Amino acid sequence: MSSASRFVLIIIAALAAVPAYADAGSPAAAKPALSPVSGFTFANASSAAGRPASGSPNLIILPSAPEAVAPAGKAVPKTALTLEDCIATALGKHPRIKGARQDVIAGRFRTMGAFSNYLPQISFGVYRDGITSFIPFGGMTNTTYSYNSTFWGFTGNWNIFDFGRTYYSVRSDEKLVKALGKTLSSVRQNVVYDVRDAYFGLLRAQTLVKVAEDTLAQADEHLREAKGFFDTGVKPRYDVTQAEVGVNNAKVQVIRAYDAVTQARINLNTRMTVDPMTPTVVVDRPELEPLDKTLGQYMAMAIKDRPDIQALQSQKDAYGLAVKGALAGFMPVISASGAYDWNNFDSPGITDTSSYQVGITFPLFSGFATVAQVGQARAAALSAEYRVEDARLGVENDVASAYLAVQDASARVAALKVSVRKARENLGIAQGRYEAGVGNIIDVTDAQVQLTQARTDEAQAYYDYHLAYSRLLRSTGAGVR
Repeated sequence: MSSASRFVLIIIAALAAVPAYADAGSPAAAKPALSPVSGFTFANASSAAGRPASGSPNLIILPSAPEAVAPAGKAVPKTALTLEDCIATALGKHPRIKGARQDVIAGRFRTMGAFSNYLPQISFGVYRDGITSFIPFGGMTNTTYSYNSTFWGFTGNWNIFDFGRTYYSVRSDEKLVKALGKTLSSVRQNVVYDVRDAYFGLLRAQTLVKVAEDTLAQADEHLREAKGFFDTGVKPRYDVTQAEVGVNNAKVQVIRAYDAVTQARINLNTRMTVDPMTPTVVVDRPELEPLDKTLGQYMAMAIKDRPDIQALQSQKDAYGLAVKGALAGFMPVISASGAYDWNNFDSPGITDTSSYQVGITFPLFSGFATVAQVGQARAAALSAEYRVEDARLGVENDVASAYLAVQDASARVAALKVSVRKARENLGIAQGRYEAGVGNIIDVTDAQVQLTQARTDEAQAYYDYHLAYSRLLRSTGAGVR
């Protein structure tokens, strides 16, 4: 028998054995088996890319894909939010901003209260009194004397000059109000950059969904190829099983990516102070902001523009003025007071009286209260100065860290683009070798894993750049005032 005839007989025998072998290796399809992943079952299902079912009863059913980002290259839905829309929503209703704004209002009223010491204090009062006296004269004669009276009138006090107590108190409160205003700006900036971080976090999660879905589509394709080779007897059953494992692993990654999108959307909604379950859809921002300044320039910008630094500086100035106000407690006070009353006696009738007084009061001894106030004010002023110095050191560290993170992410984006291209080439080579019969399914699976990891790292680096740049802007105080 010739070699050609032997080859034909081997092929016929293999084809005859395939149905029995396949039936022996396949589980019963009467009921889908429960999946280790809660909420999902093993059954025939199409992939996330919408391709037909691969025909195996051992594959996980995927949930519906969450819509979070408007598809690139297509018409943007009217309900899709830009980054600016999300920021405007947060700025309009965030409770931290409202609370900081009320702190500013309270500070202004406190300043008004301190300023009131410059003005006279006038009051009006009405009083009723009476007296009854029993006067014994001896013997059987006694005298009882009584009268009732009503007083009403105005009284006034005026602190004419207190040698700086009121002046420094008002100036100190004005500085504190300025500090509260800068704190409000800092709160607004933190809200803005929290929204930016959540926005780009949602974009990153949606990009990883695309990576996972593409990986699943390729795994489905490998499974179809393996089944085709197995059905023709070219490849063993092991390749089909290995491909099914790859599909299920890819589906698990898709499920995790879907969950990450849902969590990222909830995070963005809460940062915007809207209902966490709102089906928010955002617009992609594919461009990367340029790193257009040196590290030294960004540091100088931060020291100059950071509102929290400015708030601490205003507090330092306020405490310095408070020291001068406390020292004024050793000085005298010049004041005036006056009154004008009407008196209604039972007899002789209504009379009116007026009085005034101008004087100077010298504080001689207050039980060391003034000394304690001066010492406390000086210590608070020094503490504020040290807080300013410490904050500047922290700001410089934040700027340097964010700047280096932007540079690192930029370098990784460039390097990982090359890695993705090489991983695609490697997958194509492995796929070609497998189809030609000189490679195995493990090489294809390894190449697919490498491509998925490279694409995931690229997406991570891309949005790491966005997040690092956002952190750099936050650290420099750029943005909302």
